[in-house]
Amino acid sequence: MESPKTFNFTKARIEELPVPSAGRATYSDVGVDGLALIVYPSGTKTFHLIKKLKRSNKTIKPKLGKFGEIDVDTARKLAMKMLSEIAQGSDPDESYRALKGEVTLGELFDLYIKEYARHHCATWKDMVANFNRYYGIWRDKKVSTIKKADIQSRVNELGRERGQHTANRSLDDLRAALGWGRKYGYVKGENAASEIAKFKTQSRERFLKPEEMSKFFQALKKEENISFRDYVYLSLFTGARQANVLAMRWDEIDFDLGTWRIPKTKTGKSQIVPLTSQALDVLVERRESTKSDWVFPSKSASGHVVEPKNGWRSLLKRTGLSDLRMHDLRRTLGSYMAMNNQSLHMIGRVLGHSSAASTQIYSRFANDPVRQAMESTQSQMMAMAGLLPAKAKPKPKPKAKGKGKSKPSTSPLKRVK
Repeated sequence: MESPKTFNFTKARIEELPVPSAGRATYSDVGVDGLALIVYPSGTKTFHLIKKLKRSNKTIKPKLGKFGEIDVDTARKLAMKMLSEIAQGSDPDESYRALKGEVTLGELFDLYIKEYARHHCATWKDMVANFNRYYGIWRDKKVSTIKKADIQSRVNELGRERGQHTANRSLDDLRAALGWGRKYGYVKGENAASEIAKFKTQSRERFLKPEEMSKFFQALKKEENISFRDYVYLSLFTGARQANVLAMRWDEIDFDLGTWRIPKTKTGKSQIVPLTSQALDVLVERRESTKSDWVFPSKSASGHVVEPKNGWRSLLKRTGLSDLRMHDLRRTLGSYMAMNNQSLHMIGRVLGHSSAASTQIYSRFANDPVRQAMESTQSQMMAMAGLLPAKAKPKPKPKAKGKGKSKPSTSPLKRVK
């Protein structure tokens, strides 16, 4: 039953709550038992789970997150998960207090993934894999013992051994985890990764060049692995990210409208991708040969193909294009759209970019309008200087034979004898 202090939590209702002049105000959600919102005089609004434990007869109040950083649905899910843990005999409040002591880097990163990244980052699984791969050696070290010099040395080492882009991305993930831990009191002092120097890199511009197209498509046409061949075709024809193409499901395809609805992209949003006739031809042929829910089914844990590295290596070996990456297929579509004078806005919509900055790289390929403007201006300059040859005078039209005059045909298909 609703009251001034107990109501159904919604974003609008929470935003309307008054800020107390002193002390703090606590509100309860009618949707989940124990879910509470505390409003402080500073204006900060924080979700908590307030629950009395039967075994110890004590009341716990672990923090779930700040309103604005997590939404109401996320707070409810966290509260229900914690209630489930309590029902199984655990004490979340004790584990939270323990974590607020001296934590290891592994403990902090696991908590960061659990409480934040899983709810806000579409690539959180990659973040976990990369952390274990690049910083797993520090998993059991106390955060306070990891110094800036250690991190800078590790980033430099990764740049030499794994590549500069990889080193920069791994540093971004580490910096985010430490920053989150510092914000919520799990890390004391400064963020040791905040002032680490990153490598200066240029955006990758590799795509299939015109002189490479024939060789690439001929090799693809002879590909014996039909699933891999179709994956490459659809990557080129849709411009979608690799993970989305591989996880494509039949219930996301609308053959009547010719669209593919990606439920969740890297940006965390859904995307409607128009399917061209070439893409639909590939999908129609695959639909007739499979009964799986997945367009690219496999026996993996996910149920679909995860990463066809072997097929890609084999294809590159046959084409001789050793420096081409699978992500370059997506870049190829964007590059040719730019060269065909499509607007950056249109390219961004096709590729599902969340910001104009992501699409800006393709502006350097849109040279035709610039070239035409330069050609026109330079011709005018040359004409003023008298350096251009005089235009030939048009030849007089031959008079039509016969009694009457006939008008010349305007049809481009008319053969001139």
